[in-house]
Amino acid sequence: MTARGTRIQWPGDVAGAVVLLALGLLLSAPLATLAPRLAAAHEAAVGAWTRLAVDADWPGPRWDHTLAADEAGERLILFGGRDGEGAPLGDTWRFDLASERWEQIEGSGPAPRFGHAVAVDQEARELYLFGGQADGAPFFDDAWRFDLETGAWSEIGTGDGPRPSVRYGTSAVFDGEGRLLVSHGFTFEGRFDDTWALDLETGAWTDVSPPEGEVRPLKRCLHEAVWDAANGRMLLFGGCSSGVGPCPQGDLWAFDPAARVWTELSPAAGPAARSNPALVIDPANARALLLHGLTENGNAADAWALALDHAEATWTEVAPTADGDVPAARFSHDAAILGDRLYLFGGNGDGGALADLWALDL
Repeated sequence: MTARGTRIQWPGDVAGAVVLLALGLLLSAPLATLAPRLAAAHEAAVGAWTRLAVDADWPGPRWDHTLAADEAGERLILFGGRDGEGAPLGDTWRFDLASERWEQIEGSGPAPRFGHAVAVDQEARELYLFGGQADGAPFFDDAWRFDLETGAWSEIGTGDGPRPSVRYGTSAVFDGEGRLLVSHGFTFEGRFDDTWALDLETGAWTDVSPPEGEVRPLKRCLHEAVWDAANGRMLLFGGCSSGVGPCPQGDLWAFDPAARVWTELSPAAGPAARSNPALVIDPANARALLLHGLTENGNAADAWALALDHAEATWTEVAPTADGDVPAARFSHDAAILGDRLYLFGGNGDGGALADLWALDL
């Protein structure tokens, strides 16, 4: 049984009138302003949210976890986080899109943690995990590989050479060339502004930060980063720089790993500054999607699209089709795109930890 949102069907005469009115408004606009408006409308176009039903066997409420997509297996992979009491979790779950059922993966794996980061090599069908935090003071600097086909975890041997320090609230992306890029993060000793590359074949870490004195994003944690394959860059947004700068942050940066250069992007307008959002790449529509997060005014429930095929960075607020319920405001959730839908799970809402799974038609 599939859980899909109900569509509202407009009567033919009403729909026709709406189309004619829209055409009239577009044709009356100056041609110089028409193309940007049409492009923005396309970038912000999404369908409806659908809350997916769950069986008795499913992940419990959590936040500060990770959610990733297994494209070939048509499954979502969820790991760790913290429960409603703040305790770290170390369980691994798969959600099968065909059956719409959760399955817990048994076996050994990373120690329970939250605030870790993951990225996926879809061709190799491997998920990579770095860092995180457990109860109290323990922070992690270990790296793990999860085989998406067999469902087995294995630790990546990284030797005794240079490596990023232990950290929580960090970010990780796969650069498409066999490297995991890790940037920024936090421990009780402060926040970081360094960027490292892990060679996934040799296990060797390399500090790819710009030289001292060169531009880089301010030290922070609880930000988000994604890999923009079309432009060969890592994008970093938001986070918290308390102690050294604003918390929350609302800045947007691009990192060229080949040149080891950070460039601040300065859209004319965009989402409110926030930490703990979800940020995902939607390559089919040449955009990145930002969802929810923690702002100065509390939990947010908005969504924004960042155009990736424009000469200048442009944010456009996304307005999902109002066919029914929508996800409540939250932070420390996670999201992943699989096929033509975006999936969002859990987080911390106004009432505490959440365990809901939502799908957004793209």
